Amino acid sequence: MSEPAISPSSPAILPRVLSVTDGTAVVVGSIIGSGIFLKVSNVDKVMADYGFLAIMGVWIVVGIATLFGALALAELSAMFPHAGGPYVYLRETFGLLPAFLWGWTEFWVIRTASIGALACATALYLNRLVPLSQLHQEIAAIAIVVGLSIANALSTRWGANVQVVFTAIKLGFLGMIIALPWLFLQGQLSNMQPLLASPETGNFWNAAGIALVAVMWPFDGWINVAPVAEDIRDPQKNVPRALAWGMLIVIAVYLGANLSYHYVLTMQETAASKTIAADVFQGLFGSIGGQLAAFGVMCSTFGATNSNMICGPRIYLAMARDGLLPARVHHIHPQWETPANAILLQSAWAVILIVVFFAWKADPKAAFDGLTDAVICAGILFYSLTVAAVYVLRRRDPDRPRPYRTWGYPWSPLLFFAVYIFVFSRLLIDQWKETLGVIGLIAAGVVYYSVVVARRAKTPIAP
Repeated sequence: MSEPAISPSSPAILPRVLSVTDGTAVVVGSIIGSGIFLKVSNVDKVMADYGFLAIMGVWIVVGIATLFGALALAELSAMFPHAGGPYVYLRETFGLLPAFLWGWTEFWVIRTASIGALACATALYLNRLVPLSQLHQEIAAIAIVVGLSIANALSTRWGANVQVVFTAIKLGFLGMIIALPWLFLQGQLSNMQPLLASPETGNFWNAAGIALVAVMWPFDGWINVAPVAEDIRDPQKNVPRALAWGMLIVIAVYLGANLSYHYVLTMQETAASKTIAADVFQGLFGSIGGQLAAFGVMCSTFGATNSNMICGPRIYLAMARDGLLPARVHHIHPQWETPANAILLQSAWAVILIVVFFAWKADPKAAFDGLTDAVICAGILFYSLTVAAVYVLRRRDPDRPRPYRTWGYPWSPLLFFAVYIFVFSRLLIDQWKETLGVIGLIAAGVVYYSVVVARRAKTPIAP
């Protein structure tokens, strides 16, 4: 480690109350939210001309790359089973500044914007069940954030129970999407034609880049079990298991859902659909099917909101333990045994982001899209740096105990990097303003860090 962490003496420790099932539910619940319902059309718009296998290939490539990133993360989480996840790994590998910048970006963009986007998505589908004005959708999104914050502040067990229940609901709903069209034979294999095509015009790599960027959001959240490692029983074994099982479940569900979507609808219809799950269910069951699908998607996005609500505060707690946030942030509530202050801080900023994006964008869907774009642009840099920590620690500390070792090392993380570098290059081309904004935010974090560390250096921590 290039510089020692600044930490208060004897910080409170979170109780280990979560099982491997809970951890797997956090992984699945964090990843499966809105993307499999809202990003399918983005992929098909640019890839349909290249055939069904090209469309599925995009989902497979991002899924495998994400799995390999998660397996690298599993090695780190087994070595450092503490609250904070990537913050801790970056601190132990590269020093306090990169770790702080991860937490800084998590709070201002990655985590809180994810919570805001998923709450917006929940409100969008609630509107399909109960018609709401734009203002009422904004209020509903804020109420979701506030309500889940209260539940998680009162009890980690309550938050985990909510996660398990809504993960089960969303998997059941997706299971219906995957199975029912085939059981009722309500589709045609010809909808998947052509399997492969070579259009006379168009640039495959340009289209693939756009599609890969779109699929990054459905797979975002794979890093979320690591911040709650301190809450998980026997984390050296259970965190890697939760990551591996969770990722395999997600990949299987996404591929199965895409097969059913394209079995029921033509590629032109999937490319044009804005609510693909509702369109599929309406084709199966009529108007009641559309409402059933809206309820299922709403449960999915609500569960993903809760999962992000669980993970984020553990990162801020770890930063506060290192003296980079006010000491009250790492306070564990004596009665509830939760990082209640960190949860409330996260909730407050997520609510502000919802208000800002609803005021900025033309409608709730545009607010959702703006929030998700910010998350992907900010996350790629730090997810890549976290996986790179495996290489650094293998070289620097080869004899350090590793309860789990990355499968396929060193090649599996290399595939992860190849996909992420390609996606980031597309962001630099297609969304350069947002990318520059993220870089500016990181630069502001460097300034803040310099001020805080300089101040703490003049005020030694009492023994």
